[in-house]
Amino acid sequence: MAIVDSLNRTILILSDLHLGEGRRLWDGRLNLFEDFTADKKFVEFLSFHTLAYDRVTLVLNGNFFQMMRFRVGRGVPDILYETYATELVRSLMDAHQTVIEALRLFMEKPGNQMVYLPGDADRGILWPRVQEEIRSRISERVEFQNEAYQRDGLWVEHGHQYDPLYTPLEGAVFDLSNQVEVLRLPWGAYFQAHFVEPLRLQRPLFYRVRPMKTYLVWAFLFENRFFFRIVLEFIKMLWKAFTKSLYPGGSLRDVGTLFRRSADPESIEASAERILSNDAVHKCILAHSHIPDYRQYASGKEYFNSGTWTRTISLDVKSLGPIQKLTYVLVEFKNDQPQARLMEWRGKFEPISDYL
Repeated sequence: MAIVDSLNRTILILSDLHLGEGRRLWDGRLNLFEDFTADKKFVEFLSFHTLAYDRVTLVLNGNFFQMMRFRVGRGVPDILYETYATELVRSLMDAHQTVIEALRLFMEKPGNQMVYLPGDADRGILWPRVQEEIRSRISERVEFQNEAYQRDGLWVEHGHQYDPLYTPLEGAVFDLSNQVEVLRLPWGAYFQAHFVEPLRLQRPLFYRVRPMKTYLVWAFLFENRFFFRIVLEFIKMLWKAFTKSLYPGGSLRDVGTLFRRSADPESIEASAERILSNDAVHKCILAHSHIPDYRQYASGKEYFNSGTWTRTISLDVKSLGPIQKLTYVLVEFKNDQPQARLMEWRGKFEPISDYL
C-alpha cells in the first residue's frame, strides 16, 4: 500500500480508453465495435486514488472518447460538424453513465483537477459546444487544451502529433466548407473511414492489432485471402482519396510517404527522445501506439507510454499476444520532485468477464 502512504499530491495520466456507444446495442445484441469494457474498474480506479490522495490531477491524454464515427455522411466523420459532434459525445456519455458519474464525483473534491488533451480519435472535443456538453455532465472546472501538458518537468502529449497520418494540419483548427464551419482533419481520418472501417465490418478485431506493419507481414504469410482484401480496400481508398475536398490532397507519392512513415512504438520512442533533449523536460509521457512502454536514458531522463485500457492484440515481442492491461502513469511528489511510474490497475477480483 505504498501509494496510500505517499505524499498527498499526484498526477494520473491515462490514454486511449476509446469509450464508444456501449457494450450492448438497442436490441440487446453484443456491440463488437465497442472497445471499452472496463467501466466498473475505471470507477474503482478513480475512487481509490481520490481516497489515497488529497489532491489528484487526472490527465486524459487523448482518445478518451471514440469519436471517429461515420454515420451522418458517407465517409465523413460525425465530428466534422459541431452539431453532430455534440450529439455524438452526448450518446457516448449516455452509454457509459457510470464512468461519467465517477468523473463527476471525482471533480466534486475541491483539490482535484481534470485536464483533457485531444488525440486522433476524439478531436471533436475541440468544438466549443462539445466542451460545454462535457462540462455540463462532469464539472465546469474541466480543462481542455490543444497542446502538450507541461508542468513540473513533465511533457504529456497523445503522440499522434508525431504520426504523419494523424498529425494535425497546420493553421486554423476550423475552416469553412460550403459556408459551413468544419473541423479540419488529417489524412488519417480519411484512412479510418475508407480503409479501417470497411475491414472492421469483416474482422472487428482488425483495428486492435499492434503494430500493424507486423500484422501485414503475418497476414501475407498465413491469411492470404484477408491480406488481398486489405490490399483491395487500400487501392479503393486511394482511388477515392483525390476526389475528397474535406481532406488534405497531395500526389500519390506524397500519400505513399505518409504510410511509409506512419508511427510504430519505435518511432514514438524516437519522438520522445527528441522532446527530452529539451533541458526543461525530464519525463515524457506519450501514448497512441496502444502498447505500454518505459525507457530510462543515461541522462536519467525517462520516457513512458501509458498504453491503452482497450483489448489489444500485440505482435510486438515485448508484449506478444492478446492483452488488456489497464495501464497508466502515476506521478508522485517527493520533496516537491516528481517521481513517475508506469502502473497497471487491477481492481477488485472479478471471476468472470466478456470473452470478446
